[in-house]
Amino acid sequence: MYTAGEESSLDELRALAAPGGDAAALFRALGVSWTSLVGLEGGGLRELMDALPPELWDSDPWLVGGYGATWRSVGSPSRSAALPYFDAAFGAMTDATPLPAVLGLHLHHSAALRSLGRLGDALAAADRAADLVAPDTTLPLAWRIRFGAKAALQRGITLYHLGDYDLAKTELRTAAGLAPTNLLRVEQVECYAALAMLEYSLGEFEAASGYARVAREASGDSGLLESPFGAAALIAELLICVERNRIDDAEALAPVVAAASARSDWEPLGLYAQAAVTIISETYVGGLDLLRRCLQSYRKWEPPGTIVTVSEGLRATLLLRLGQIDTAWDILGSLTPTQHHANCPARFIAHLRFLSGDVQGTLAALADCVAMGDAHSGRTLVDVYLLLAAAHYRLGNPSVADVTFDRGLVVAAHNGMRIPFRLVPKDVMRTMLARATERPQTDAVRELFTDIDTTGSTDSDDTTAQLSERERDIVRALVRGRTVGEMADELFISVNTVKSHLKSVYRKLGVSSRQAAIKRARELGHQL
Repeated sequence: MYTAGEESSLDELRALAAPGGDAAALFRALGVSWTSLVGLEGGGLRELMDALPPELWDSDPWLVGGYGATWRSVGSPSRSAALPYFDAAFGAMTDATPLPAVLGLHLHHSAALRSLGRLGDALAAADRAADLVAPDTTLPLAWRIRFGAKAALQRGITLYHLGDYDLAKTELRTAAGLAPTNLLRVEQVECYAALAMLEYSLGEFEAASGYARVAREASGDSGLLESPFGAAALIAELLICVERNRIDDAEALAPVVAAASARSDWEPLGLYAQAAVTIISETYVGGLDLLRRCLQSYRKWEPPGTIVTVSEGLRATLLLRLGQIDTAWDILGSLTPTQHHANCPARFIAHLRFLSGDVQGTLAALADCVAMGDAHSGRTLVDVYLLLAAAHYRLGNPSVADVTFDRGLVVAAHNGMRIPFRLVPKDVMRTMLARATERPQTDAVRELFTDIDTTGSTDSDDTTAQLSERERDIVRALVRGRTVGEMADELFISVNTVKSHLKSVYRKLGVSSRQAAIKRARELGHQL
Protein backbone atom coordinates (compact mmCIF):
# COMPACT_ATOMS: atom_id res chain seq x y z
CA MET A 1 0.00 0.00 0.00
CA TYR A 2 1.05 3.62 -0.47
CA THR A 3 3.94 4.43 1.89
CA ALA A 4 6.31 7.31 2.40
CA GLY A 5 10.07 6.94 2.32
CA GLU A 6 13.16 7.51 0.23
CA GLU A 7 12.79 6.74 -3.45
CA SER A 8 14.95 4.07 -5.06
CA SER A 9 16.48 3.91 -8.54
CA LEU A 10 15.66 1.04 -10.86
CA ASP A 11 19.09 -0.48 -10.22
CA GLU A 12 18.49 -0.35 -6.46
CA LEU A 13 15.15 -2.03 -6.94
CA ARG A 14 16.78 -4.72 -9.08
CA ALA A 15 19.30 -5.34 -6.33
CA LEU A 16 16.44 -6.04 -3.95
CA ALA A 17 14.96 -8.42 -6.50
CA ALA A 18 18.21 -10.41 -6.93
CA PRO A 19 18.33 -14.01 -5.71
CA GLY A 20 18.32 -13.95 -1.95
CA GLY A 21 16.85 -10.44 -1.92
CA ASP A 22 14.13 -9.21 0.41
CA ALA A 23 10.76 -9.42 -1.40
CA ALA A 24 9.01 -7.48 1.34
CA ALA A 25 11.59 -4.70 1.09
CA LEU A 26 11.16 -4.64 -2.69
CA PHE A 27 7.40 -4.39 -2.23
CA ARG A 28 7.78 -1.39 0.04
CA ALA A 29 10.36 0.28 -2.19
CA LEU A 30 8.16 -0.13 -5.27
CA GLY A 31 5.29 1.55 -3.44
CA VAL A 32 7.47 4.57 -2.79
CA SER A 33 9.31 4.71 -6.12
CA TRP A 34 7.14 3.63 -9.03
CA THR A 35 5.59 7.06 -9.70
CA SER A 36 9.01 8.64 -10.30
CA LEU A 37 10.18 5.78 -12.53
CA VAL A 38 7.10 4.88 -14.51
CA GLY A 39 7.54 7.46 -17.29
CA LEU A 40 10.85 6.05 -18.52
CA GLU A 41 11.20 2.64 -16.89
CA GLY A 42 7.84 0.98 -17.36
CA GLY A 43 9.22 -2.24 -18.78
CA GLY A 44 11.74 -2.60 -15.96
CA LEU A 45 9.07 -1.99 -13.33
CA ARG A 46 6.84 -4.68 -14.83
CA GLU A 47 9.71 -7.16 -14.70
CA LEU A 48 10.27 -6.44 -11.01
CA MET A 49 6.60 -6.69 -10.14
CA ASP A 50 6.24 -9.90 -12.13
CA ALA A 51 9.07 -11.34 -10.00
CA LEU A 52 7.24 -10.58 -6.74
CA PRO A 53 5.01 -13.25 -5.20
CA PRO A 54 1.53 -12.39 -6.55
CA GLU A 55 -0.08 -12.62 -3.14
CA LEU A 56 2.19 -9.82 -1.96
CA TRP A 57 0.79 -7.17 -4.29
CA ASP A 58 -2.09 -8.30 -6.51
CA SER A 59 -4.70 -7.05 -4.06
CA ASP A 60 -2.87 -3.81 -3.32
CA PRO A 61 -4.59 -1.03 -5.30
CA TRP A 62 -1.53 1.24 -5.33
CA LEU A 63 0.81 -1.30 -6.88
CA VAL A 64 -1.83 -2.80 -9.18
CA GLY A 65 -2.53 0.69 -10.48
CA GLY A 66 1.21 1.27 -10.77
CA TYR A 67 1.47 -1.81 -12.97
CA GLY A 68 -1.25 -0.32 -15.17
CA ALA A 69 0.60 2.99 -15.36
CA THR A 70 3.71 1.26 -16.72
CA TRP A 71 1.91 0.71 -20.03
CA ARG A 72 2.09 4.44 -20.72
CA SER A 73 5.87 4.50 -20.30
CA VAL A 74 8.30 5.44 -23.08
CA GLY A 75 8.59 2.50 -25.45
CA SER A 76 5.49 0.74 -24.17
CA PRO A 77 4.17 -1.80 -26.70
CA SER A 78 0.56 -1.25 -25.64
CA ARG A 79 -1.74 1.41 -24.25
CA SER A 80 -4.96 -0.53 -23.72
CA ALA A 81 -3.22 -3.07 -21.46
CA ALA A 82 -3.32 -0.44 -18.72
CA LEU A 83 -7.08 -0.39 -18.28
CA PRO A 84 -7.71 -3.86 -16.74
CA TYR A 85 -5.15 -3.09 -14.07
CA PHE A 86 -6.79 0.22 -13.20
CA ASP A 87 -10.16 -1.52 -13.03
CA ALA A 88 -8.64 -4.05 -10.61
CA ALA A 89 -7.00 -1.29 -8.58
CA PHE A 90 -10.25 0.62 -8.13
CA GLY A 91 -12.02 -2.63 -7.28
CA ALA A 92 -9.47 -3.30 -4.53
CA MET A 93 -9.90 0.12 -2.90
CA THR A 94 -11.47 0.35 0.53
CA ASP A 95 -12.30 3.17 2.91
CA ALA A 96 -8.84 2.57 4.39
CA THR A 97 -7.04 3.35 1.13
CA PRO A 98 -4.95 6.49 1.77
CA LEU A 99 -6.20 9.57 -0.04
CA PRO A 100 -2.87 10.21 -1.80
CA ALA A 101 -3.10 6.75 -3.35
CA VAL A 102 -6.68 7.39 -4.49
CA LEU A 103 -5.68 10.72 -6.02
CA GLY A 104 -2.61 9.30 -7.74
CA LEU A 105 -4.55 6.41 -9.28
CA HIS A 106 -7.29 8.69 -10.62
CA LEU A 107 -4.65 10.90 -12.28
CA HIS A 108 -2.69 8.03 -13.82
CA HIS A 109 -6.00 6.51 -14.96
CA SER A 110 -6.89 9.84 -16.59
CA ALA A 111 -3.61 9.84 -18.51
CA ALA A 112 -4.12 6.24 -19.64
CA LEU A 113 -7.66 6.97 -20.86
CA ARG A 114 -6.49 10.07 -22.71
CA SER A 115 -3.77 8.13 -24.49
CA LEU A 116 -6.54 5.92 -25.91
CA GLY A 117 -8.69 8.85 -27.04
CA ARG A 118 -11.31 8.32 -24.35
CA LEU A 119 -11.38 12.03 -23.73
CA GLY A 120 -14.68 12.26 -21.87
CA ASP A 121 -13.65 9.52 -19.44
CA ALA A 122 -10.18 11.03 -19.06
CA LEU A 123 -11.60 14.42 -18.12
CA ALA A 124 -14.02 12.81 -15.65
CA ALA A 125 -11.14 10.95 -13.96
CA ALA A 126 -9.07 14.14 -13.65
CA ASP A 127 -12.12 15.99 -12.34
CA ARG A 128 -12.61 13.34 -9.65
CA ALA A 129 -9.06 13.89 -8.46
CA ALA A 130 -9.47 17.67 -8.49
CA ASP A 131 -12.74 17.40 -6.58
CA LEU A 132 -11.10 15.24 -3.92
CA VAL A 133 -8.15 17.61 -3.48
CA ALA A 134 -10.02 20.90 -3.22
CA PRO A 135 -12.13 20.41 -0.07
CA ASP A 136 -9.80 18.08 1.81
CA THR A 137 -8.01 19.66 4.76
CA THR A 138 -6.48 16.48 6.14
CA LEU A 139 -3.77 16.52 3.50
CA PRO A 140 -0.81 18.80 4.16
CA LEU A 141 -0.88 21.96 2.05
CA ALA A 142 2.18 20.85 0.06
CA TRP A 143 0.37 17.65 -0.95
CA ARG A 144 -2.77 19.55 -1.94
CA ILE A 145 -0.74 21.89 -4.14
CA ARG A 146 1.14 18.96 -5.70
CA PHE A 147 -1.96 16.99 -6.58
CA GLY A 148 -3.69 20.17 -7.75
CA ALA A 149 -0.84 20.76 -10.21
CA LYS A 150 -1.04 17.18 -11.49
CA ALA A 151 -4.82 17.43 -11.90
CA ALA A 152 -4.45 20.73 -13.78
CA LEU A 153 -1.97 19.07 -16.14
CA GLN A 154 -4.30 16.19 -16.98
CA ARG A 155 -7.31 18.45 -17.35
CA GLY A 156 -5.40 20.93 -19.49
CA ILE A 157 -4.17 18.42 -22.05
CA THR A 158 -7.56 16.73 -22.33
CA LEU A 159 -9.33 20.09 -22.70
CA TYR A 160 -6.90 21.00 -25.49
CA HIS A 161 -7.89 17.85 -27.40
CA LEU A 162 -11.55 18.71 -26.80
CA GLY A 163 -11.05 22.21 -28.20
CA ASP A 164 -11.61 24.29 -25.06
CA TYR A 165 -8.45 26.30 -25.57
CA ASP A 166 -9.27 29.01 -23.02
CA LEU A 167 -9.80 26.62 -20.12
CA ALA A 168 -6.92 24.43 -21.29
CA LYS A 169 -4.63 27.46 -21.18
CA THR A 170 -5.71 28.30 -17.63
CA GLU A 171 -5.12 24.74 -16.44
CA LEU A 172 -1.79 24.25 -18.22
CA ARG A 173 -0.43 27.60 -17.07
CA THR A 174 -1.38 26.70 -13.51
CA ALA A 175 0.46 23.40 -13.86
CA ALA A 176 3.46 25.09 -15.47
CA GLY A 177 3.66 27.69 -12.70
CA LEU A 178 3.77 24.96 -10.08
CA ALA A 179 5.91 22.58 -12.15
CA PRO A 180 9.43 23.12 -10.76
CA THR A 181 8.63 21.79 -7.29
CA ASN A 182 5.42 19.83 -7.84
CA LEU A 183 5.66 17.96 -11.14
CA LEU A 184 8.03 15.15 -12.01
CA ARG A 185 10.34 15.72 -14.96
CA VAL A 186 8.18 13.61 -17.26
CA GLU A 187 5.16 15.71 -16.26
CA GLN A 188 7.06 18.96 -16.77
CA VAL A 189 8.04 17.95 -20.30
CA GLU A 190 4.44 16.96 -21.05
CA CYS A 191 3.11 20.25 -19.65
CA TYR A 192 5.48 22.54 -21.56
CA ALA A 193 5.01 20.52 -24.75
CA ALA A 194 1.22 20.82 -24.53
CA LEU A 195 1.53 24.58 -23.98
CA ALA A 196 3.69 24.81 -27.10
CA MET A 197 0.96 23.14 -29.13
CA LEU A 198 -1.74 25.32 -27.58
CA GLU A 199 0.12 28.55 -28.32
CA TYR A 200 0.67 27.44 -31.91
CA SER A 201 -3.07 26.80 -32.28
CA LEU A 202 -3.84 30.26 -30.96
CA GLY A 203 -1.37 31.83 -33.39
CA GLU A 204 1.40 32.81 -30.98
CA PHE A 205 4.40 31.22 -32.63
CA GLU A 206 7.10 32.82 -30.50
CA ALA A 207 5.37 31.69 -27.31
CA ALA A 208 4.99 28.22 -28.83
CA SER A 209 8.68 28.07 -29.71
CA GLY A 210 9.55 29.28 -26.22
CA TYR A 211 7.59 26.50 -24.54
CA ALA A 212 9.10 23.97 -26.94
CA ARG A 213 12.57 25.14 -25.87
CA VAL A 214 11.63 24.80 -22.20
CA ALA A 215 10.31 21.29 -22.86
CA ARG A 216 13.60 20.44 -24.57
CA GLU A 217 15.58 21.79 -21.61
CA ALA A 218 13.43 19.89 -19.11
CA SER A 219 13.94 16.69 -21.11
CA GLY A 220 17.72 17.02 -21.24
CA ASP A 221 19.25 13.81 -22.53
CA SER A 222 16.48 11.61 -21.10
CA GLY A 223 14.78 11.04 -24.45
CA LEU A 224 11.46 12.35 -23.13
CA LEU A 225 11.18 15.01 -25.83
CA GLU A 226 11.29 12.35 -28.55
CA SER A 227 8.51 10.38 -26.81
CA PRO A 228 4.75 10.84 -26.44
CA PHE A 229 5.47 13.09 -23.44
CA GLY A 230 7.28 15.65 -25.62
CA ALA A 231 5.58 14.95 -28.95
CA ALA A 232 3.34 18.03 -28.80
CA ALA A 233 6.37 20.33 -28.73
CA LEU A 234 7.84 18.64 -31.80
CA ILE A 235 4.50 18.83 -33.61
CA ALA A 236 4.27 22.55 -32.86
CA GLU A 237 7.81 23.09 -34.16
CA LEU A 238 7.02 21.14 -37.33
CA LEU A 239 3.85 23.09 -38.03
CA ILE A 240 5.66 26.38 -37.50
CA CYS A 241 8.26 25.25 -40.05
CA VAL A 242 5.41 24.63 -42.50
CA GLU A 243 3.81 28.03 -41.85
CA ARG A 244 7.18 29.68 -42.41
CA ASN A 245 7.86 27.64 -45.55
CA ARG A 246 11.07 26.13 -44.13
CA ILE A 247 10.91 22.94 -46.14
CA ASP A 248 14.30 21.45 -45.28
CA ASP A 249 13.70 21.85 -41.55
CA ALA A 250 10.17 20.47 -41.89
CA GLU A 251 11.25 17.39 -43.82
CA ALA A 252 14.00 16.69 -41.28
CA LEU A 253 11.60 17.02 -38.35
CA ALA A 254 8.71 14.99 -39.80
CA PRO A 255 10.14 11.51 -39.06
CA VAL A 256 11.05 12.60 -35.52
CA VAL A 257 7.43 13.64 -34.98
CA ALA A 258 6.21 10.34 -36.39
CA ALA A 259 8.31 8.33 -33.94
CA ALA A 260 7.55 10.53 -30.92
CA SER A 261 3.78 10.65 -31.36
CA ALA A 262 3.22 6.97 -32.23
CA ARG A 263 0.81 5.05 -30.00
CA SER A 264 -0.31 8.12 -28.04
CA ASP A 265 -3.07 10.69 -27.98
CA TRP A 266 -0.76 12.92 -30.06
CA GLU A 267 -0.55 10.41 -32.92
CA PRO A 268 -3.44 11.85 -35.00
CA LEU A 269 -2.04 15.37 -34.70
CA GLY A 270 1.42 14.05 -35.53
CA LEU A 271 0.09 12.50 -38.74
CA TYR A 272 -1.74 15.75 -39.53
CA ALA A 273 1.51 17.70 -39.10
CA GLN A 274 3.35 15.33 -41.42
CA ALA A 275 0.56 15.75 -43.97
CA ALA A 276 0.87 19.53 -43.65
CA VAL A 277 4.47 19.27 -44.85
CA THR A 278 3.14 18.13 -48.22
CA ILE A 279 1.64 21.59 -48.71
CA ILE A 280 5.12 23.05 -49.11
CA SER A 281 6.70 19.98 -50.71
CA GLU A 282 3.76 19.82 -53.15
CA THR A 283 3.42 16.04 -52.69
CA TYR A 284 -0.30 16.28 -52.12
CA VAL A 285 -1.23 12.66 -52.77
CA GLY A 286 1.17 11.55 -50.06
CA GLY A 287 -0.50 14.03 -47.75
CA LEU A 288 -3.88 12.47 -48.41
CA ASP A 289 -2.52 9.06 -47.44
CA LEU A 290 -1.17 10.47 -44.17
CA LEU A 291 -4.60 11.96 -43.46
CA ARG A 292 -6.19 8.56 -44.14
CA ARG A 293 -3.94 7.13 -41.43
CA CYS A 294 -4.84 10.09 -39.22
CA LEU A 295 -8.53 9.20 -39.58
CA GLN A 296 -7.81 5.60 -38.60
CA SER A 297 -5.89 6.83 -35.57
CA TYR A 298 -8.75 8.91 -34.11
CA ARG A 299 -11.69 6.92 -35.46
CA LYS A 300 -12.53 5.42 -32.05
CA TRP A 301 -11.97 8.58 -30.02
CA GLU A 302 -14.87 9.50 -27.76
CA PRO A 303 -15.66 12.29 -28.28
CA PRO A 304 -13.47 12.81 -31.35
CA GLY A 305 -12.39 16.33 -30.36
CA THR A 306 -11.02 19.01 -32.68
CA ILE A 307 -8.80 16.68 -34.67
CA VAL A 308 -11.77 16.05 -36.99
CA THR A 309 -11.95 19.69 -38.07
CA VAL A 310 -8.16 19.95 -38.18
CA SER A 311 -7.58 16.93 -40.40
CA GLU A 312 -10.62 17.37 -42.63
CA GLY A 313 -9.76 21.01 -43.24
CA LEU A 314 -6.32 19.98 -44.43
CA ARG A 315 -7.80 17.20 -46.56
CA ALA A 316 -10.00 19.76 -48.31
CA THR A 317 -6.94 21.95 -48.89
CA LEU A 318 -5.00 19.11 -50.49
CA LEU A 319 -7.97 18.18 -52.67
CA LEU A 320 -8.20 21.80 -53.82
CA ARG A 321 -4.55 21.66 -54.84
CA LEU A 322 -5.33 18.50 -56.82
CA GLY A 323 -8.26 20.17 -58.55
CA GLN A 324 -10.98 18.13 -56.81
CA ILE A 325 -13.08 21.16 -55.99
CA ASP A 326 -16.47 19.45 -55.60
CA THR A 327 -15.14 17.00 -53.02
CA ALA A 328 -13.44 19.83 -51.16
CA TRP A 329 -16.74 21.76 -51.10
CA ASP A 330 -18.51 18.77 -49.59
CA ILE A 331 -15.94 18.45 -46.82
CA LEU A 332 -15.82 22.14 -45.95
CA GLY A 333 -19.60 22.40 -45.82
CA SER A 334 -19.72 19.85 -43.00
CA LEU A 335 -17.11 21.46 -40.75
CA THR A 336 -17.53 23.88 -37.88
CA PRO A 337 -14.71 26.11 -36.66
CA THR A 338 -12.91 25.40 -33.42
CA GLN A 339 -12.69 27.88 -30.54
CA HIS A 340 -11.26 31.26 -31.66
CA HIS A 341 -11.32 29.81 -35.22
CA ALA A 342 -7.95 28.19 -34.49
CA ASN A 343 -9.10 25.94 -37.29
CA CYS A 344 -11.26 28.01 -39.58
CA PRO A 345 -13.06 26.32 -42.50
CA ALA A 346 -14.56 29.67 -43.50
CA ARG A 347 -11.29 30.85 -45.00
CA PHE A 348 -11.23 27.92 -47.42
CA ILE A 349 -14.89 28.43 -48.33
CA ALA A 350 -14.09 32.09 -48.98
CA HIS A 351 -11.15 31.03 -51.11
CA LEU A 352 -13.35 28.80 -53.27
CA ARG A 353 -15.96 31.52 -53.67
CA PHE A 354 -13.31 34.01 -54.67
CA LEU A 355 -11.93 31.63 -57.30
CA SER A 356 -15.43 31.15 -58.71
CA GLY A 357 -15.90 34.92 -59.06
CA ASP A 358 -18.39 35.21 -56.17
CA VAL A 359 -16.78 38.18 -54.44
CA GLN A 360 -19.80 39.01 -52.30
CA GLY A 361 -19.92 35.37 -51.29
CA THR A 362 -16.29 35.67 -50.23
CA LEU A 363 -17.18 38.47 -47.84
CA ALA A 364 -20.22 36.59 -46.56
CA ALA A 365 -18.15 33.50 -45.81
CA LEU A 366 -15.81 35.59 -43.66
CA ALA A 367 -18.51 37.54 -41.80
CA ASP A 368 -18.21 35.51 -38.59
CA CYS A 369 -14.43 35.85 -38.70
CA VAL A 370 -14.72 39.63 -38.99
CA ALA A 371 -17.21 39.71 -36.12
CA MET A 372 -14.74 37.90 -33.86
CA GLY A 373 -12.16 40.65 -34.27
CA ASP A 374 -9.07 40.20 -32.12
CA ALA A 375 -10.51 37.02 -30.57
CA HIS A 376 -9.75 35.24 -33.86
CA SER A 377 -6.64 33.04 -33.78
CA GLY A 378 -3.76 34.90 -35.41
CA ARG A 379 -2.70 31.70 -37.15
CA THR A 380 -5.78 31.75 -39.40
CA LEU A 381 -6.51 35.48 -39.23
CA VAL A 382 -3.83 36.15 -41.86
CA ASP A 383 -5.85 34.17 -44.41
CA VAL A 384 -8.97 36.11 -43.49
CA TYR A 385 -7.30 39.49 -43.98
CA LEU A 386 -5.74 38.52 -47.29
CA LEU A 387 -9.00 37.21 -48.72
CA LEU A 388 -10.93 40.23 -47.46
CA ALA A 389 -8.40 42.52 -49.10
CA ALA A 390 -8.60 40.62 -52.39
CA ALA A 391 -12.40 40.81 -52.34
CA HIS A 392 -12.38 44.55 -51.71
CA TYR A 393 -9.93 45.11 -54.56
CA ARG A 394 -12.26 43.24 -56.89
CA LEU A 395 -15.20 45.31 -55.64
CA GLY A 396 -13.36 48.57 -56.34
CA ASN A 397 -12.66 49.50 -52.71
CA PRO A 398 -8.87 49.95 -52.82
CA SER A 399 -8.60 52.07 -49.67
CA VAL A 400 -10.39 49.41 -47.59
CA ALA A 401 -8.37 46.70 -49.30
CA ASP A 402 -5.06 48.43 -48.56
CA VAL A 403 -5.77 48.73 -44.85
CA THR A 404 -6.96 45.13 -44.65
CA PHE A 405 -3.97 43.81 -46.56
CA ASP A 406 -1.56 45.73 -44.32
CA ARG A 407 -3.22 44.20 -41.27
CA GLY A 408 -2.62 40.78 -42.77
CA LEU A 409 1.01 41.66 -43.43
CA VAL A 410 1.53 42.71 -39.82
CA VAL A 411 0.03 39.50 -38.42
CA ALA A 412 2.06 37.41 -40.87
CA ALA A 413 5.26 39.26 -39.99
CA HIS A 414 4.59 38.78 -36.26
CA ASN A 415 4.74 35.02 -36.71
CA GLY A 416 7.05 34.87 -39.72
CA MET A 417 4.31 33.24 -41.79
CA ARG A 418 4.73 32.69 -45.53
CA ILE A 419 2.21 30.01 -46.53
CA PRO A 420 -1.01 32.11 -46.28
CA PHE A 421 0.07 34.18 -49.28
CA ARG A 422 -0.59 31.17 -51.49
CA LEU A 423 -4.31 31.35 -50.78
CA VAL A 424 -4.92 34.37 -53.03
CA PRO A 425 -4.48 34.02 -56.82
CA LYS A 426 -1.09 35.26 -58.00
CA ASP A 427 -2.35 38.09 -60.18
CA VAL A 428 -4.32 39.61 -57.30
CA MET A 429 -1.48 39.04 -54.84
CA ARG A 430 0.98 40.82 -57.14
CA THR A 431 -1.33 43.82 -57.33
CA MET A 432 -1.75 43.97 -53.56
CA LEU A 433 1.98 43.56 -52.96
CA ALA A 434 2.89 46.23 -55.50
CA ARG A 435 0.60 48.70 -53.74
CA ALA A 436 1.85 47.65 -50.30
CA THR A 437 5.49 48.27 -51.23
CA GLU A 438 4.65 51.91 -51.92
CA ARG A 439 3.23 52.43 -48.42
CA PRO A 440 5.22 52.83 -45.19
CA GLN A 441 5.86 49.38 -43.71
CA THR A 442 7.89 47.97 -40.84
CA ASP A 443 11.18 46.20 -41.51
CA ALA A 444 9.57 42.89 -40.56
CA VAL A 445 6.85 43.39 -43.15
CA ARG A 446 9.33 44.44 -45.84
CA GLU A 447 11.26 41.23 -45.20
CA LEU A 448 8.11 39.36 -46.21
CA PHE A 449 8.18 40.96 -49.65
CA THR A 450 11.35 39.11 -50.64
CA ASP A 451 10.00 35.74 -49.52
CA ILE A 452 6.44 35.66 -50.84
CA ASP A 453 6.28 33.32 -53.82
CA THR A 454 4.14 35.52 -55.98
CA THR A 455 6.51 38.52 -56.08
CA GLY A 456 7.95 36.98 -59.24
CA SER A 457 5.97 35.51 -62.09
CA THR A 458 6.63 31.92 -63.03
CA ASP A 459 5.21 32.73 -66.44
CA SER A 460 7.97 35.10 -67.48
CA ASP A 461 10.06 34.04 -70.46
CA ASP A 462 13.22 35.52 -68.97
CA THR A 463 13.06 33.79 -65.58
CA THR A 464 16.30 31.95 -66.10
CA ALA A 465 18.02 35.08 -67.32
CA GLN A 466 17.52 36.42 -63.80
CA LEU A 467 19.52 33.53 -62.29
CA SER A 468 23.20 34.03 -61.62
CA GLU A 469 25.63 31.38 -62.82
CA ARG A 470 26.02 30.10 -59.27
CA GLU A 471 22.25 29.90 -58.92
CA ARG A 472 22.12 27.90 -62.14
CA ASP A 473 24.65 25.50 -60.58
CA ILE A 474 22.34 25.17 -57.58
CA VAL A 475 19.36 24.40 -59.82
CA ARG A 476 21.34 21.75 -61.72
CA ALA A 477 22.30 20.18 -58.39
CA LEU A 478 18.66 20.20 -57.33
CA VAL A 479 17.68 18.33 -60.48
CA ARG A 480 20.38 15.74 -59.72
CA GLY A 481 18.86 15.22 -56.28
CA ARG A 482 21.78 16.61 -54.30
CA THR A 483 21.34 17.48 -50.62
CA VAL A 484 22.36 20.88 -49.26
CA GLY A 485 25.51 19.35 -47.81
CA GLU A 486 26.43 17.68 -51.09
CA MET A 487 25.91 20.94 -52.99
CA ALA A 488 28.24 22.70 -50.56
CA ASP A 489 30.92 20.06 -51.07
CA GLU A 490 30.60 20.03 -54.86
CA LEU A 491 30.60 23.81 -55.23
CA PHE A 492 33.21 24.47 -52.49
CA ILE A 493 30.94 26.82 -50.57
CA SER A 494 29.42 26.73 -47.10
CA VAL A 495 26.05 25.19 -46.27
CA ASN A 496 24.74 28.62 -45.29
CA THR A 497 25.76 30.01 -48.66
CA VAL A 498 23.92 27.17 -50.39
CA LYS A 499 20.81 27.96 -48.37
CA SER A 500 21.09 31.62 -49.31
CA HIS A 501 21.35 30.72 -53.00
CA LEU A 502 18.39 28.34 -52.69
CA LYS A 503 16.26 31.08 -51.17
CA SER A 504 17.11 33.37 -54.06
CA VAL A 505 16.44 30.62 -56.62
CA TYR A 506 13.04 29.88 -55.12
CA ARG A 507 12.12 33.55 -55.23
CA LYS A 508 13.27 34.05 -58.83
CA LEU A 509 11.55 30.90 -60.07
CA GLY A 510 8.38 31.86 -58.20
CA VAL A 511 8.29 28.63 -56.18
CA SER A 512 8.59 27.69 -52.53
CA SER A 513 9.96 24.16 -52.38
CA ARG A 514 12.64 21.87 -53.74
CA GLN A 515 10.11 19.81 -55.67
CA ALA A 516 8.53 22.86 -57.26
CA ALA A 517 11.96 24.24 -58.20
CA ILE A 518 12.92 20.96 -59.84
CA LYS A 519 9.64 20.90 -61.75
CA ARG A 520 10.13 24.48 -62.90
CA ALA A 521 13.75 23.78 -63.85
CA ARG A 522 12.73 20.81 -65.96
CA GLU A 523 10.07 22.93 -67.66
CA LEU A 524 12.76 25.47 -68.55
CA GLY A 525 15.10 22.62 -69.52
CA HIS A 526 17.56 23.83 -72.15
CA GLN A 527 17.47 27.42 -70.88
CA LEU A 528 19.38 26.36 -67.78
